[in-house]
This record gives sequence, structure tokens and C-alpha cells, in this order.
Amino acid sequence: MVYALVGLLVLAVVMIGVAITGQRASMRAHRDLDKVTRFDVLTGLPNREQLDGAVGAMINGNNRIPGSVILIQLARFEVVNDTHGHEVGDGLLVAVSDQLKGSLTDGEQLFRFIGPEFVVLSRTAADTRAAERRAGEFQEVLRRPFRVGSDLVRVATNAGVAVLDSRHTTAREVLSEATIALQQAHHAGAETAVVFDLSMRPTLSPTGTARRLQMALENDEFWILYLPVVTLGDHQIVGVEALLRWADPERGLVSPNEFLRLLEDSGLIAPVGDWVIEQACRQNLAWHQAFPERELLTTINVSPKQLARSDFMDRLLATVTETGVAPDRICLEITEGTVMRDVEASWGMLRDAKDAGIKLALDDFGTGYSSLSYLRRFNLDVLKIDRAFVSGIAESREDAAITQQLVALAHSLDIAPVAEGVDSIEQATTLHGMGCDFAQGYYFSPPQPVSAIEAMLAKGTVTPAEQNSGINWSGI
Repeated sequence: MVYALVGLLVLAVVMIGVAITGQRASMRAHRDLDKVTRFDVLTGLPNREQLDGAVGAMINGNNRIPGSVILIQLARFEVVNDTHGHEVGDGLLVAVSDQLKGSLTDGEQLFRFIGPEFVVLSRTAADTRAAERRAGEFQEVLRRPFRVGSDLVRVATNAGVAVLDSRHTTAREVLSEATIALQQAHHAGAETAVVFDLSMRPTLSPTGTARRLQMALENDEFWILYLPVVTLGDHQIVGVEALLRWADPERGLVSPNEFLRLLEDSGLIAPVGDWVIEQACRQNLAWHQAFPERELLTTINVSPKQLARSDFMDRLLATVTETGVAPDRICLEITEGTVMRDVEASWGMLRDAKDAGIKLALDDFGTGYSSLSYLRRFNLDVLKIDRAFVSGIAESREDAAITQQLVALAHSLDIAPVAEGVDSIEQATTLHGMGCDFAQGYYFSPPQPVSAIEAMLAKGTVTPAEQNSGINWSGI
């Protein structure tokens, strides 16, 4: 009897223990599930669900909390995965999240958004100027190269900012505005931060986009401005970059950040791109005939969709022949991203261009992740040094060192280095001291109409102070 009671007691204790263990396991499972649904597994940061709740709490009710949403994107992150592997890509995301966390101040919280995108919710940057400045500070801390295992990876970033105000009723509205601003920054170039304003809201419906742009092409609403390229030593004008612009009769000047994206999305970048090439070739020939002593190089930007067309090179060579322009006075400008999409196909196209005497320029080099071997493989003539480095060259030792190495690299490969986005005499002086040969930017001149370029060609040099007097070039 005693043994039976003891056995029952032991069984009861065991059953209670099993029940407690099961309850604890269930609680752990619930906690783990909650963590997975509320936190990013890779970085441990609060995820989109928590971001929606945090933004909603700031804009709902009578006691609104001022602040801003800063959306930061790692540019061309997919190339990291393709080049270095997903393990390095994951390691980079963790390193970036740690760097951003270490840069937060009181009143700020970091979230993992989507893919290579992070959001800082700031309660201290509550107006446009403060929010834009804070976005720039976050971009600055991410400009230093990251050590991921045995790889040294440098990231370029873009940032879109939305400042909270009384018109917002949902978190989705705020995040949508930050996303639109990020798209604007992306099309403006790497290392750009844009704050949303109401003018950025889409004004062309998807259904009417193609028809409206086709009408713009047929009605001669597109036109071209030319951005001068000068020698840093004596400010001689040696080239121009052709830049497409659109003057809509109803809306006036349309931002290139808006309509270039629409051209890509609608597929009209092909016929419009053909038109740009033809106009630029004809204009170069006209300038050469008027100023035969000037060897002016015209650079034309080529988009990935243009280069992906099987007949692109045939149409280009036909245009060069029909217009009568010398092929060596035309230069195709491509980006790292354009080449990286399909290296073999790009190489075939560009090799044909080189064989015909057309020059090649690589833009954005140093802000992406492509191999140095492409510099040799594509037999480049011009290497564009991105404004991401130039903008801080006079103050940042890191930017100065990188730029110096890019200039030396270009010279060693017999490639002409051109610094982009030169906006001050300090930048121009520093670049000249490094041995950089050429530059373009608003310090020398904004994009100009044909008549202004002709005046520069007649004079031969560009005087920076003369180009900005009394003219408002914003939006041009």
C-alpha cells in the first residue's frame, strides 16, 4: 500500500513537471514567434510592423508628435550578392545596421524596412532642413568601407525623407512619401538625399504616360542642354555632355528625375534615345564646322534598355554615318550598373563602338561593386569620378585619398579622368593639384543651350563667375 502511494506521488510529480515543461516550451515558442514577427531575423532590428505602429502612434490623436522618417537605401546592393555572394551581402547588412545604430541620438529609432533599406524614425529632426541634414549625417557615416570577412566593401546610399505634419492620417501615407523621395534621390545620383514635397506626387497616370510622351516626341517638346567639360589647368572647353529636357506646354519644365523614369518604364527611352543621339551628332558637326580649331567631344548617356536592344549599335553607326560627324568626337557614357546587367552582351556592343572609332566613358566608377578588370576589358577613354567623392574632397581625407587613387589609376591605364559635380573653387583647386585633367559642374557652368556653348567655343575658355550671373538654373 505504501509503495503504491509513493508510486502515485512520483507519477503526479512527473506529470506536473511535464506540464510545467510543456508550458514553458509553449511560452518560449510564443516568444520566439513574436520575435520573428516583430523583429528582423538577420539584424535584430524592429521590422516594418513595428515601424508602422511607431509612425502611427506619432501621427494619431490630438497630441501629435513632430518628427521625420528617413529612408536609407544601399545603392546597387544586388551587385554585392552577385559578386561576393549572399553571405557577404548578409554580413554587410549587419555591419550597416550596427553602424547606423551607433549613430542614433536620443529620440531616434532604427528599423529594417525592405531588403537593403533602413528607416530612422527621428523625433528631433522635425523640419525639412533638420531632416535633410540628419539624412546626410547618416549617409556620411556609411561612406567608409566595411570589412566583411576578407572582403572590403564600400556602399553608396540614397535617402528619402518625409517630415510628419497635420495632413498625414496613416503610417502608409508617410512611408509612401519617403519612398517617392527615395526614388527622386535614386534618379539624381548616388549619395543624394531628397525631402518629399507635394510637387513630387505623380502627375501622369500610368495609362496616359506612353501616349503623352509619344506626343511630346512628335510635337518637338524635348530639347537638349549641354553641360561643358573643361580642363582644370586653364578652363578650356573640350567637351559637352548632352542632357535631355522636356518642356510640357501644360506643366512647363518637367523634372528629369520624373520623366526619365517614365521613359524607361514606358519603353519610349529607345526612340527618344535615338533622337538624342541624332541631335547631339548633328550639333557636334555644326560646332566643328563653325569652330574647326576646337576638338569638342560630345558625351551621350546610354541607358541599360537602350544597350539591351539588339539593333542599338546598327542604329548608332547608321546615325553617325548619316549625320557626317566624326566618330571620335562622339562618346557613349555608360554606368557600372549598365555593364553589370549583362557583361557579355555589353562588351559585344561596346567593342563594336570602339572598332568604329566611337569613344567610351564609364560613369559612377567607385560607387558600385564592379571589378577593376572592366576598366581594361572595355578599353575606356574616359573615367568619370563620381560627385559622391568630389563633394567632400576638400574636407574629407578619405574622399581625397580615394579620388587621388582613381586619378592615378586612370592615368596608368591611359584613360582621361573627369571629375563630376565640381561646385566650388576649393574642389577645383584640390583636383588640379591631384593631377586630374578635366572637370564638369556648376562651378564652371550649369547645363547650357546651344548659343551659350557657341559663345564659350568662340572665346575658348570658361570663366566660372560669368556663368551664373542673373540666371536661375533650378530645375533645368
